[in-house]
Amino acid sequence: MSKQLYIKNVSGKGRGVFCKQGIAKDEVFETAPLIVLPAADYNTATASALTDYFFNFNKEEKMLALVLGFGSLYNHALHSNAAYTLNYENKTMEYYALKDINAGTEICINYSGESGQEYKEWFESRNIVFKEI
Repeated sequence: MSKQLYIKNVSGKGRGVFCKQGIAKDEVFETAPLIVLPAADYNTATASALTDYFFNFNKEEKMLALVLGFGSLYNHALHSNAAYTLNYENKTMEYYALKDINAGTEICINYSGESGQEYKEWFESRNIVFKEI
């Protein structure tokens, strides 16, 4: 499963995740463990600098998760080349390719969880002007 993922600076985005080897469509390339924060930590977590790296584990109950590995570092793309599945029982996030990804290509997910779906809320809540790069 190791595709030798690595971090590289991306103009206009900051850090991004790339692969040294190609990834085939539907291939799982990372299964990352989660650190799940209880609702009691929600306000503290969202007020911290780490807020940009959390995912909603259970939005209604205000439970957040920090994804280990490269999981919290994938950049957003409206039409992403990768997606993720949250495994609540195992507390893991599984990342897989939506199409073939060539070596040296940035791996991007759609923060809404579905490629092609706009997700301006994440950017607007951080006073970031949303734009596709």
